[in-house]
Amino acid sequence: MGSILPGNLDLITTLASHCLQRTTESVQQTQVTLRQAIQPLPPGFPPGPDGDVALELAQNPLQCLESLKSRYGGLVGFKLASRPIVLVSSPAFAREVFVNQSSIFIKAGTAFFPGSSLAGNGLLVSDGDIWKRQRRLSNPAFRKAAIQTYAEAMVNITEKMVKNTWRTGGVRDVYADFNELTMKIVASALFGADEGSENLAQVGPAITQAFQFFTRRATSMFIVPEWIPTFDNIQYNSAVTGLNKVVYRLIDERRSQLAGSSGSKKKDLLTRLLQATDDDGSGMDDQSLRDELMTLLVAGQETSAILLTWALLMFALHPHTQELVFQEVSEVLGGQPPRQSDVSKLKYLESFIWETLRLMPPAYVVGRCACRSTELGGYQVPEGTTMLVSPYLLHRDPAFWPRALEFDPSRWMPGGDAKEHMENDSFWPYGGGPRNCIGMGFAMMEVTLVLATITSRFRVSLPSGNSIPSPRAMITLRPENQVNLRLTPRRQPKQQTPGSSFNVKQYDSQDRREVSVL
Repeated sequence: MGSILPGNLDLITTLASHCLQRTTESVQQTQVTLRQAIQPLPPGFPPGPDGDVALELAQNPLQCLESLKSRYGGLVGFKLASRPIVLVSSPAFAREVFVNQSSIFIKAGTAFFPGSSLAGNGLLVSDGDIWKRQRRLSNPAFRKAAIQTYAEAMVNITEKMVKNTWRTGGVRDVYADFNELTMKIVASALFGADEGSENLAQVGPAITQAFQFFTRRATSMFIVPEWIPTFDNIQYNSAVTGLNKVVYRLIDERRSQLAGSSGSKKKDLLTRLLQATDDDGSGMDDQSLRDELMTLLVAGQETSAILLTWALLMFALHPHTQELVFQEVSEVLGGQPPRQSDVSKLKYLESFIWETLRLMPPAYVVGRCACRSTELGGYQVPEGTTMLVSPYLLHRDPAFWPRALEFDPSRWMPGGDAKEHMENDSFWPYGGGPRNCIGMGFAMMEVTLVLATITSRFRVSLPSGNSIPSPRAMITLRPENQVNLRLTPRRQPKQQTPGSSFNVKQYDSQDRREVSVL
């Protein structure tokens, strides 16, 4: 047997210490879970079912959430995998969680969104002073003027997809196509990555593997800590390691470019984050930059792909509405590709997107955790309670939305009834309060430009004999399986002077169709 060199001994000691610390943390967490499993729900807790609802929720999450609201109202208390949970589906209580008591209801400890090596301590999971500083430094990169610089790349990448991948139309799995498209868009916006770049080739598969990992975790009754060397964890950690190498390399390269005499000509998010400084003149260190870039990759790619998929399905289910969007796009664009300046003119398309978000919000539940005991609606909410605010339930509540299950974009147009419901806190597609989604403006511009490009080129329909794709409520409200839609190329009109004579009064209310099957 060979001798153990001092350097190797130090490494072994460090690894052993790390494993012991992680084991201790896991044991402590297990003890907390066991105590929660044994203890009854506290006195004064919101009303709800007896027993644990984990099995019911795992079998059919949307049906379970709807049943809980139907039986117990807008504030429901129950146990989920031994944890005390409060389901919120009342506008007033949603405002309490998101806005009025936002300092109490934080991210740490949220059951559905555990911290991980992928997101690190980015905006999605951080709290307190760390979150406040990161948000201050990130805000300039998401101001309107900054977001507008990404429009050209969004359109160019979409144009390549419709000209190459979708050139002849036919039946396509649009969910798969949109996942690839939004990955290219977010990589371009974040890093200035070209479509054929080595960085994009490495980032795309690694993010896909990480998403698959979290999808499997979301359906597991027992979450194995990431550091335990199971086959699944080894694959996931390998993907994260690969992403780290790419992201840190890009950070190093961009720092060097900015430090050079000519600086960097790129105006992507990475450059803007590197140039951001706090009141004391300090900026983000490499670890903070890495965490924010990873967070933006995770949050900016999948949710946009999901929203685009549901939007195209709504086109297929509502052909008259689709033609109204096409008419507006044709009149505004005049046969030319969309530009950033066109986004504000596409009012009916914007209304179509809002209505899609109302009925099919990708973030169907938003998690928070009580960092100290508080009161909500006269009920007691102890420290450590997970709060699940459900935009899905709020957006479909007939108490706040007339014709709640009808898909009706005109409700968002002037004279419609949706604006007042935005003001009464029954519409939260991007969360709310100080932690509302920082990328909301980016996402809305992206989806508008992509849909304008697509609808000007193709008519979308459901293939004959195909059933309507169903949602699968996991971490996000994504399609359960492939979303195969028929794409029929439109006859391209001659280029004309763009205008906007579209009249929403042409909307035919008889085309509305219930989507309760989704």
